[in-house]
Amino acid sequence: MAAASTSEITEGPVLSLITKRLRGLKKKFNRIVQMEESIAQGKPINKEQEDFLRSKPSVAAAIDELEKLRQPLSVAVSEEIELAAHRLNPKSDSTVVPEASNGVVEDLLHLFYFGCLFDVRSQNDFTATMLTRTHERGCCLTYDYVTDDATDLLSERDLDMISILGGGLIISRPVNSSLSHKNALQRCMEHAKLWLANSDQPIDSNVNVSYAELREKLNKIMASDYFTTTPEIKAPVEMAAAAGNYVPFQVPFSVHMDEDSVAQYQAKEQETEKIQHETGDDQSSPAEELQKVLALGLI
Repeated sequence: MAAASTSEITEGPVLSLITKRLRGLKKKFNRIVQMEESIAQGKPINKEQEDFLRSKPSVAAAIDELEKLRQPLSVAVSEEIELAAHRLNPKSDSTVVPEASNGVVEDLLHLFYFGCLFDVRSQNDFTATMLTRTHERGCCLTYDYVTDDATDLLSERDLDMISILGGGLIISRPVNSSLSHKNALQRCMEHAKLWLANSDQPIDSNVNVSYAELREKLNKIMASDYFTTTPEIKAPVEMAAAAGNYVPFQVPFSVHMDEDSVAQYQAKEQETEKIQHETGDDQSSPAEELQKVLALGLI
């Protein structure tokens, strides 16, 4: 009995069942052989024994078939066990970021983080950048509205979320944060890993949008005509009035202003700073700065 239990543990339940079946058939075959020997000695047999004797060919065929199936079944069972283990512990590229790629992602994040941190632009560059980004947002939404028949159209909020994650959480330290640059980079790395893993977690505790949902929005943009349209270079004055033009464009790095315009701007800027100082409101948002520049008539 102990030997049989050891055999079951070694072979497994499937092969153990085959072994038991073979053992039973061989016992039956041995009884048939003994019966044939009795008949040869002249001993009589009854009707039931005659029927049992006629089953010899089928018993022999069953024994032969099971012995042939034993090895293939052993291989098939091993493969089935490996497949089941793989299903229980999936490690596909869509859910897990390979360790080898972590170093590459971290190396790129170092460059993006400090490149964003040390990016100081002049007022002219800032104005051109804001105009470009505002226009590009309009272009993106319009292309989606015109070319997509689906009801799930892109919205301003979708673009805001992409900007928050890609232009903020992944490559920069939160505003007014007490984190060191080292700890901030670690948080950036965590966001990058969750993005690459297509995680269902929200991108931020205060935002009800997951990385996977945001990836779908970005894929939608990448699949639109907006992504493949050749840009046109436009002058700054055309950028400001480009509300009806939905073709992407690029902006030169510098915007030309003559000496009179510079002097006029400096005078008005000093006056504006004086008013802000008197009212205590010296913290202007980028949008307010843009409105001031537009009001000065310099673009």
